[in-house]
This record gives sequence, structure tokens and C-alpha cells, in this order.
Amino acid sequence: MKFFSKIILVLTIVFTSNSFAVDKKENDYISPIIDAFKSQNKNTISTLISYPLKRKLPIPFIKNKTELINRFDEVFDKELIDLISNSDVDKDWRQMGWRGTMFSNGKLWLDSNGKINAINYHTTKEKAFEQSLIEKQKQTLHSSISDYKKPILEWKTAKFHIRIDDLGDYNYRYTSWSINKKTNVKPDLVLFNGKMVFDGSGGNHHYSFTNGKYTYRCYVSLLGNSKSAPGTLDVFRGKEHLLSDDVLEVIGQ
Repeated sequence: MKFFSKIILVLTIVFTSNSFAVDKKENDYISPIIDAFKSQNKNTISTLISYPLKRKLPIPFIKNKTELINRFDEVFDKELIDLISNSDVDKDWRQMGWRGTMFSNGKLWLDSNGKINAINYHTTKEKAFEQSLIEKQKQTLHSSISDYKKPILEWKTAKFHIRIDDLGDYNYRYTSWSINKKTNVKPDLVLFNGKMVFDGSGGNHHYSFTNGKYTYRCYVSLLGNSKSAPGTLDVFRGKEHLLSDDVLEVIGQ
């Protein structure tokens, strides 16, 4: 099972236990979406998206309507279009409270305004694009860390440039450089055998790595307001909290 699918599966199990049939308000949002996919009108569909539309790292986010139209076939294939076009509002769409509206066990999500704000479905074309970007990205890294299955995150804080990669089977590796260094030089710190831990049911999670008495945790914030940092690096020595460094830039967005 892919890393991204693991998150979706866990969240879907949690969310489904608290789901409800859609009401008239959601129905008014959903029916135009179904109609747009039936007609396969790219222009109309582009207006139904909340931007930026996130994609899997290292695939760049889709920032606006024009990019969505240009990359339409990368995001939507016949299988997904048919799935949405032929969907039943009462059976395939579920209201998930403050989380929004879920379609087909999390393949697609709507926000409170009825806009599509997440597509957790990946076409064959997008998967091929993802792999080509990964191979290109490996060429930019120091040879000691260029072997991995897929990138999980890449951040810049005030002090550090950080990467977490999946080496395969959820074996996570932490790599960091001081902020003024390039990623093609030898890293300052590399840690292995990291673990991913979910923080509640909203999707927030963190990656934890151990280095002797020290623990490094990268907190990924999916819930928060517009002023919230997208993540934080926290470092502990035993129970002593040594550092909390907010993410200033998410590489690849």
C-alpha cells in the first residue's frame, strides 16, 4: 500500500463512522459537479475547484483555473470522470461535518462552500509524471541520499533545510542541512527508522526520529487557519524541549 493511500485509508475509517447523508444544501453543490463531469466541460469544472489543488510531492500544486485546464488529463481520467458522472448523491456522497463532503470513500472532497478541495485519486498519467520528477529530483541530491522510493516532505525553516523520504515499506529517513547549504552537498544529519504518528482524527500527523538522547519530530499541520505554519520541527533531549522551528517554505508547492 502506498504511503498516501495509507493516510487516506486511516482517515476514511475514522470519518465514515461519523458520516451523514447529504442535505439539500450539499445536494445543491453536488448536482452541478455531476452535471459538469457528465458534459466533461473543462472550463466549468475548473470553476468548481478550490485552489491551490494539492498533489503528491514532488508534483507541483495546481494553482489556478488555467493550470487545471492545462493539466486536466493528468488529474482526471475516464475512470474518475465516469465514477463522478454516474454517482448517486444519496449513496456515493457523504456529509462529514466540519471536514466537508466526501465522495467515494475519500477519492474526492468538497469544502464547506461546495468547492472541490482535495482529489485523492491518481491517474496513470499522473503516476508516471510523479516518477519522472522523482528521478529528476534524485540528480539534485548528494549521492549518499539519492536512493529512496519517494519523497514525503521537504521544508525550509529559519535554520534548516529538511527532507523526509520513504526508503520503502514506510521506512522513513530524515535528512537536514543548515539553511545556507545546497542539497547536493553532504547532509549535516541523516536519521533512519522514523515513524509516522497521527495526531487526532483531523489528518495532522508527525514523523519521529531518534538520535541517541535526542528526538526529532516533524509536525505536519493539515488543520489550522491562514496564519498557521504548515509544519514545525521540534527537537527534544529526553523530556527537555530544545527547539521549535516553524516551517517557512514547503518545497514543491
